Amino acid sequence: MTCMDAWMKRCLPTDGQKFIQQQIGGARALMRFLCSNETALRKEFLKESTCWAVVSPDWSRCVDELHVAVRDVAERSQQLAYFSRNSELCCARDEFMTCVTYVGRSCSNSGGTLLRRMAWVLAQDVAACSQQPRAYCSAPSLPFATPLLATITGVILYPARL
Repeated sequence: MTCMDAWMKRCLPTDGQKFIQQQIGGARALMRFLCSNETALRKEFLKESTCWAVVSPDWSRCVDELHVAVRDVAERSQQLAYFSRNSELCCARDEFMTCVTYVGRSCSNSGGTLLRRMAWVLAQDVAACSQQPRAYCSAPSLPFATPLLATITGVILYPARL
């Protein structure tokens, strides 16, 4: 992180530094917890190394999906009102937490709890979700076959009269 801080200070304008700090704040906090010798989170993480080995690729997928969602909202930020932007970020954070919870089912109860705690630290600064009413997140997109199944069901249940 020291290298990153030096690069930002040397190469980015103030607003760019603030933006990057917002993006890496959760990662910075997580690294502080995991790299400090006496933190409880670090001790738990080291105890659950087999869990981490199993879920690491899926954890990375969850993190990648969060990054894509945040980047999408950031790219559309000029078209979104603050409330809408923050609501979408809260939904992205909630989807990330759901993804990690699902991934954590491969581990023991304590391993799954640890993954959720790590995810919470990582994603806590994505949006100010606790400072507004819960966002209504959009439903996931329907699978490709759903319209086809609805049409077939309609034809079977309500055949055309000639």
